Amino acid sequence: MLDRQWFVLYVLVCLEIGLFLTLVPWSAIWERNYFLEAYPGLRPYMLAPTLRGAVCGLGLANIYVGFSEVLNRWRGSIERQELEEELSRHRRRENRVSPTDVRNAFAAPEDS
Repeated sequence: MLDRQWFVLYVLVCLEIGLFLTLVPWSAIWERNYFLEAYPGLRPYMLAPTLRGAVCGLGLANIYVGFSEVLNRWRGSIERQELEEELSRHRRRENRVSPTDVRNAFAAPEDS
């Protein structure tokens, strides 16, 4: 149960950080932040489309990680379910009594 909660938290954090890093470099928040006002020399670098694109790429990578984790967990649960079904079929096959065993059990004992 706790593992599932940590997993959901991890995925949500990945998606939230990804959305933030994808959207903020292209918004007005990016153009009016503390660093640009405190260090005007950073303005050409911080407003360069290359840096914005790199930060956006990190955001897309985070979104990809979140979705791939969900997909891997889903695939793992399907594989685990298939293995459990195969195991239960195998156990049922082992526990079956053959018709020959039934006939032998009800046959009259032979006199020796």
